[in-house]
Amino acid sequence: MRQVAALAVVLGLGHLVYAGLIELVEDEAYYWVWSQQLGAGYLDHPPAIAWVIRAGTEIFGDTERGVRAGGAILGALALLPLAHLGKAPLQVALVLATMPLLALGGVLATPDVPLLAAWALGLWAADQRRWLLFGLACGLAMLSKYTGVLLWPLVMVALREELRTRGPWLAAGVATLVYLPNALWNLAHDSVSWRFQLDHVAEAGRPLEVLGAQVGLAGPVIFGVIVAWWCVGWRGDRRERLAWWTSLPVLLIAVVAGGEANWAAPAWLGAAVGLGQRAGRIRRGVHVGIGVNAVLCAVVLVHAVHPLVRLPVDPTDRLHGGKILADSVAAWGVQEVVCSRYQEAALIHFYSGVPAVAIPGWSRADQYDLWDPPMPPRGLFVRVWRADAPTAPDKLGYDRGGPNVVSAYVNVPGEDLMARPIARWQVYEYWPMGEERP
Repeated sequence: MRQVAALAVVLGLGHLVYAGLIELVEDEAYYWVWSQQLGAGYLDHPPAIAWVIRAGTEIFGDTERGVRAGGAILGALALLPLAHLGKAPLQVALVLATMPLLALGGVLATPDVPLLAAWALGLWAADQRRWLLFGLACGLAMLSKYTGVLLWPLVMVALREELRTRGPWLAAGVATLVYLPNALWNLAHDSVSWRFQLDHVAEAGRPLEVLGAQVGLAGPVIFGVIVAWWCVGWRGDRRERLAWWTSLPVLLIAVVAGGEANWAAPAWLGAAVGLGQRAGRIRRGVHVGIGVNAVLCAVVLVHAVHPLVRLPVDPTDRLHGGKILADSVAAWGVQEVVCSRYQEAALIHFYSGVPAVAIPGWSRADQYDLWDPPMPPRGLFVRVWRADAPTAPDKLGYDRGGPNVVSAYVNVPGEDLMARPIARWQVYEYWPMGEERP
């Protein structure tokens, strides 16, 4: 286990260092905004990610590294209980550490990071029959993401003989108590967060896309090896059944729901444990998969900082542009900034310190709807570039100036004098109808 602990330290420190090299994506900045107003719940998710971010920024400040620090540590710690469950602990840890889900996703501050850490703790606690700790893990999983509610029932299906004892029921009681603050918050806010996620599921319907994306989360070779293990793992011993029932059913639920690819994220923790229970061809395939994943993840991490090739559609474009937008908006010297979407509002707030907000009810529902910030009588309006389409100030009865276009670019590999546009926004000055332009 010393090797596993050393790997966890390397992974955690590596993520901490890398976290300061790339800009925040929109949702990370949005969760940082939450962390400035801590609560027991938010419209989009339970509160764990806001508290994790706040802990990191208390140490490292309001920086990219500060936002991501808590998640980097939790992601590394998740290796320890999971590796303990495998007959080959180092193999389990290497599968997880090189899996894109953690190797790449673990850099970002998202609700999946505390969810995976709690899920990992829950699997170990259930295996060891430490039921109070298992209940704590289940409660923390639900405080991280609503899919955490699956942990207790799936474990109980795997270990159904334990239902004759009082331990699992004590765990359910502990989980309820731990989750209670968010439940009370939802009840006090007309169940808005629960309804938001249920509507999200109802509006989904992309099962094939979700299934295809899992190859990217697990890695191409590891994905194939896990599928082979799923065919036999359900017949294994107690520990292997625990791994099987907390992996494949999670994936199937996510695929049927057809929503976001990361809904299936917890499935890969149990799957990694399951691989650690097997020898023979499966183990040889695991070794190949670890090598392939390590190379692929290393290339992606380098490319995100220093683009290696020119791609027509580059997923790493999301890691650029927020600072340019924020700096451009801050140059106006105006503190009253409203946006059509939470994404721009959060990036401007984080990178410029200007407390931009999203206009409630103007785009998809978000936390700004609950905060209901007032529309300043005059200021700047920011939106994604939409040609000459009517703006929110137009429809809300304000006069405005013409659009000022802000563009973000990234360098083109091998062409020093060229840059590729990745995003454009429009910035408008607006003021009350009939009054003089500021």
